[in-house]
Amino acid sequence: MVKEEFSFKRTFITHTRRQILHRLTRSIPNLRVLPRGWHKKIFIKVSPELVQRSVKFVLYLPFQATNKLRKVHMIWKNKRYKISQDLKRKKQIELKMLAEYLFKDKKCSYECNTRSLFLNERLNSLEKYLKMTFMRTLNEKYVYGVKVVKFDRKGYKRRTRLLILTNKSFCLNKILKNKLRPKEKIPLDFIKKLEVTSGMDNFLLIKISPQYKHNKGDIILEVPYLIEFVTKFINISGNYKLLNINKLGVNKKLLHDIKGSKSGVIELKEHNSTPSITKDKYKNLIVCG
Repeated sequence: MVKEEFSFKRTFITHTRRQILHRLTRSIPNLRVLPRGWHKKIFIKVSPELVQRSVKFVLYLPFQATNKLRKVHMIWKNKRYKISQDLKRKKQIELKMLAEYLFKDKKCSYECNTRSLFLNERLNSLEKYLKMTFMRTLNEKYVYGVKVVKFDRKGYKRRTRLLILTNKSFCLNKILKNKLRPKEKIPLDFIKKLEVTSGMDNFLLIKISPQYKHNKGDIILEVPYLIEFVTKFINISGNYKLLNINKLGVNKKLLHDIKGSKSGVIELKEHNSTPSITKDKYKNLIVCG
């Protein structure tokens, strides 16, 4: 009996040590990702003449002293790297908490859409290049980018667009071979509502304020990683009341504004099969969640 208790305790201690080491490896930065250069960056904020003198001074130090300086500098880099990782982790936690507040027990796709980390973009290499060239034309901070499907306000024809969200505006761009052509650019202050459904679909209706000069009407989108995008949008805007989650069911409808025309109708239906956004024979848009 005593032997069994002793073996159980030893197993528990071994397991605890293993867990501690596993947690420790998460907090220690990977030294391979840190560049080895050191003396130039130490003197970045100093005058050029002093930099030259300092570099020469460091190069002519005895080998042991230079080695100590290198070690001190690597320790400083490790600390700086760990702080940056902690900030990223903190940001992720804040976004996940916001997503939980907005969507948990309200939208069916919440669980499967929040398992992975939230990213700053969902673009391929070409789209990233186009995004970078586009952002050079703006005096704004980049927040999020993703390729979406935009539906025409009349006829609901599907069109591919590159959505770019900045700290000041919401941009929809047509994708060309060498550049992005801006189709709609709306300041965040003029977006009055984000309408989504409670189902598994990626439907998003963006309601635009009539006070906006270039208002063509509301924007209808199908956005992959919808929860990720809406969470980042509301995090930037700071207005939790922007989001409205509509329940699916019989005779459930949404109206969207069209400039110079009567409102369009979007029907919200429950469906057991794959979620979809389609047109019916009456030319209404049907969202099946």
